[in-house]
Amino acid sequence: MIRLLILLALPMILGTLACQNSRVEVPPSPYPLSADRFTVDTLAGGFVIPYGAAVIGDDEYLITDRVGKLYHYTNGTLQEIQGMPQVGSFGIDGIPAILHGGLMEVSLHPDYASNKLVYLSYLDPDGLARVVRFTFRNDTATRFDTIFTTRNLSWTGNGMRIVWQDSSHLFLGVGNADFSTADQPLLYAQDFENDAGKIHRLLADGSVPPDNPLIGNSAAPTTIWSYGHRDVQGLVYDTVTHTLLGIEHGPQGGDEFNVIEAGKNYGWPLFSYGINYDGRPVSTISEDSAATFTVLPEHYWTVPTDYGGQAVAPASLLKVEGSKVADWNGNYLFGSLAYRRLMKFNRETGETFGTEIEGRVRTLRQLPGGDILALVERNDLTQANGMLLRIGRQ
Repeated sequence: MIRLLILLALPMILGTLACQNSRVEVPPSPYPLSADRFTVDTLAGGFVIPYGAAVIGDDEYLITDRVGKLYHYTNGTLQEIQGMPQVGSFGIDGIPAILHGGLMEVSLHPDYASNKLVYLSYLDPDGLARVVRFTFRNDTATRFDTIFTTRNLSWTGNGMRIVWQDSSHLFLGVGNADFSTADQPLLYAQDFENDAGKIHRLLADGSVPPDNPLIGNSAAPTTIWSYGHRDVQGLVYDTVTHTLLGIEHGPQGGDEFNVIEAGKNYGWPLFSYGINYDGRPVSTISEDSAATFTVLPEHYWTVPTDYGGQAVAPASLLKVEGSKVADWNGNYLFGSLAYRRLMKFNRETGETFGTEIEGRVRTLRQLPGGDILALVERNDLTQANGMLLRIGRQ
């Protein structure tokens, strides 16, 4: 089943490969290109799939590469941090691509300045998704502590994003992008005994917050905060409105922007605005029925095509405030993996724009000074030429 999913998704995952070389072409933007003005500086290269970034300061960051490496960038110097856990990842035999798993998110504890705690999410070679925390010194990791492990195999859970609510609570996404159809639904995201397809809320040490919601028939709170998610690839916690926001992969179309609330069901795979890669429907119920017991997305993306629609495949999510690129302030940025481009989303109007920044943007972070960091994965499947970009305006 996993191999079938990969084969069906492969054309848009890898893009159009030229016959005589391995560089991946950039398709036209599915939405109007913005006229935003900005500068782009390449700070570092040599990555395969740079996935997570944690900002220590304006010129100091931690960066994960899904092949299992963590890097420390300081004032123009990139050093690999030793002592990372082994990770599991896989693709397709004969194609040098990583489609699932690996080392994913890196996040700093909000009190990092005093406790130096770093959090990592990754897929273990045993097929379980884990979160660990550790400290590092002289670019060597020490004091590893596993704080979360899924109860079930999570081979198709790619999100594993971490965002902090406050210094005591963090949210963690675990994806569930299995090939589910209306006639053969795979209901892991609806199963409270399965950790996939969920947003989890943990205390900083991995224990269960006592004010987490009661899910299903549970007599006590668990780590599950919300369920029915396919694959949340970007999380934002708005500290002003105290709202958790997520951007999520649909199948072929139906990518979602969600307001994520405690105890709520977000529908996968019972209802989706997308279809499967082979054209078969996903949904087992109608939109009207879904609206009675699930949360429909605030916004969704399906790019019209002659074969039933295409996903933008969103990666990361950043609400921009205080940037020197004035046209971005108050808007959300995300990467489109399918269209290999940085996108801008106006939540108030529902408008989406492409930008002139091309490539599979995996992660976005805003620096204390206002500039934006973007991690862009390699565009040549035979090379490690992924980049760390800094975007601003002179």
